[in-house]
Parts: sequence; C-alpha cells; structure tokens
Amino acid sequence: GEFPTYREEQQVILVVGPHGPQAPHAQRAHRFVTKNQAWNILLTPDAVTLEADVAAGYASYDEFALRFRLVWQALLTNFSPSQVERQGLRYVDHIEGDHTAPEWAAFINPELLGSLVERFGDKISQSASEVRLTRDDGVLVFKHGMLPIGPSSTCGYLLDFDYFIEEPQDDTSLEAVMDRFDGYHQMLYSMFRWCVTDAALDGFRAA
Repeated sequence: GEFPTYREEQQVILVVGPHGPQAPHAQRAHRFVTKNQAWNILLTPDAVTLEADVAAGYASYDEFALRFRLVWQALLTNFSPSQVERQGLRYVDHIEGDHTAPEWAAFINPELLGSLVERFGDKISQSASEVRLTRDDGVLVFKHGMLPIGPSSTCGYLLDFDYFIEEPQDDTSLEAVMDRFDGYHQMLYSMFRWCVTDAALDGFRAA
C-alpha cells in the first residue's frame, strides 16, 4: 500500500578486476514506488535499497527511518535474512549555483574550501576531493567540490556523504539495523552542518 507502483527491471553487472573486465551478467530487480514518486525500493537477489528524492518530496531522516522500518520488517517476515553483509546510509547534496571559488565561501565552510581558493581564487573552475575515514562503527567516505551534476551539467557544489559497514553483522533485528542507521545519521548531519553556512541551510529549507 505504501509503494503501489511496481515494475520489474534487468540490471547488467560488469565487474572490472586486475585482469580486465569480466563477462557481464544480468539479474532481475524489483522496484516499488510511492504515489508521489518521492520514494522507491529496489530489491535484488542480494540487496534492498530505499531511495529518496528531495525534489519529489523527501523531507527528513525521520521519514526515511519510518519507511525503512516497513521495508526491513517486510524483509524479515518474507525472507528471514541470517546476516547483514553490508549496510550503509548515503546523502548526496548538490547546492546549485554558478559561483566562483571565493563566492562559494558564502555557502560552504571556508575551512573546507581550503588554501587553494585563497591562492588561486576565481581561476578555479572545477575541483574535487575525497576523504576516507575508518571509524569503529564503519567507513565514512566524503566527496566534495565544485562539480557539474546531472544530464544538464548543472553547476554547483557537491557534498556526498557515504557511511557504511562491510563486516558481516549477525544481528539482523529491526532494532539493530535501525540503531546503525541512527548513529550514521547523527554523524553525517553533524558533518553536513560543519560543511555549510547558515545561508546555505536557509536555501535548503526554502527549497
């Protein structure tokens, strides 16, 4: 009832190893979508993903948590998974705007922009950085920079946070899974607030 639109998809998986690409193979995937198109579940033989679209109506982590509880409870009821091999929470934010590097300081923490902005100023047309942090409860990969995004190559500043654990977890209960998500969210939100200024936050709220 929460995800009334259903369609079957074919995913083509291509693995590139040290000896080059392996032969691609296809697998069936099942997608379930809410009426407003803001949320969709992708179910494959080895993973379940809940995706949200801000432009279509995503509002908060609390809404995500509520919907994922429904998703995971359905998985527990119908499939009884014995292990969680990987669990992750990812936020991709793109603050749209055609600004020079110094102008981004109105929206992005100057400490994050770094010394290159001070040295090269408006001569910087594009930038990208990636930081990988190993923590007790998982791995946090943070990508950011002045990058065009999407089919229209819209200019803006990218903030991409990906927090995950790849060590198999035997506790597949709803409480254990949601506790991990709650912890990841708290850390990612604190990082997000450090990255952006109040002006940027006001822009997100207005959108």
